[in-house]
Amino acid sequence: MNCSLCHHTNEAHISSTENKSLMRLGKCKIPTCTCQQYVDLIHKIDEDLI
Repeated sequence: MNCSLCHHTNEAHISSTENKSLMRLGKCKIPTCTCQQYVDLIHKIDEDLI
C-alpha cells in the first residue's frame, strides 16, 4: 500500500512500537521525503462490508 501524501510504500514509513496498526505509521524513512505520517485513504468501499 502507498501513502496518499508521499506515495511511498508503507514499508518506507517508521512503524510505531506501541501499535502495529497500518494506520499508525510515522514519518517516511526516505532521506529526501518530508512526509511525517503515513496516510491511507479509502477510495472505494467494498459492498460486502456494508
